[in-house]
Amino acid sequence: MTVITRKNADELSHDDILAIVEGTALAVHIPGFIHPEALASARAQLYDHPDRGGLSQDTAFQRVGFAYSEISDERSRDRYHSEARANIQRMRDLFAPYASPSDVLRLLLEETWNAGANLMHVDGRKAFIGICRYQHKDVDLNPHTDALERNLPADHAQGLTAQLSVNIYVNIPQVGGELELWGTEPGEESYNELKGERVWGIEREKLGPPVEVIKPEPGDLLLLNPRQIHAVRPSGDEPRITLGHFIGYYGTDRPLELWS
Repeated sequence: MTVITRKNADELSHDDILAIVEGTALAVHIPGFIHPEALASARAQLYDHPDRGGLSQDTAFQRVGFAYSEISDERSRDRYHSEARANIQRMRDLFAPYASPSDVLRLLLEETWNAGANLMHVDGRKAFIGICRYQHKDVDLNPHTDALERNLPADHAQGLTAQLSVNIYVNIPQVGGELELWGTEPGEESYNELKGERVWGIEREKLGPPVEVIKPEPGDLLLLNPRQIHAVRPSGDEPRITLGHFIGYYGTDRPLELWS
């Protein structure tokens, strides 16, 4: 399974998304998803944005917005949901007068997936989507997996059967910043064994070489399965700036759910 599907946005299909869920494709790559004029405008604002702050888990990584993965208690949960709509609007304003890529993505998935797509709801409260993430020079995003269940309320039954992610690239360094994909989904228990005593991520020495290494261009979009091990090589010069989105899959006859 080393298939990387390259398509234009208007060619994306229900079956392309399902191929990532079922593991018959490793990623879908949509070059030039952000219009060049919108990209240039947003890069000028986001490169040194004054509102970027450190992720709760690791302040070496910065973001504009507040990620669902940062939820650790009821106070942070309340903060996430109370700020969700304002954070969506903040990212929308950064791309004005052009359409926000996260809004375009939401519409594309609604139109493409047979059962549609909508924002994730947790206990009646809506999620934020479209977080802007920064990986600065020499910061290594170690091999890891992502799982919504790590931050859900303990008594919240989602019925989630698969999780996808979409990264939209605003800036890519000339040196470094490649996405590494191993194509293996270890499961939570095996992942924790690989992680060992580390707070976050896996040492590369515990893994063989990745099956694919992708160097996207600014403006590109990548759809993949984040429950498979993946990593990003350190940036050698400029910051790597992305818009991050997760997609929840509940079956072919149910809408996709979106959050960041």
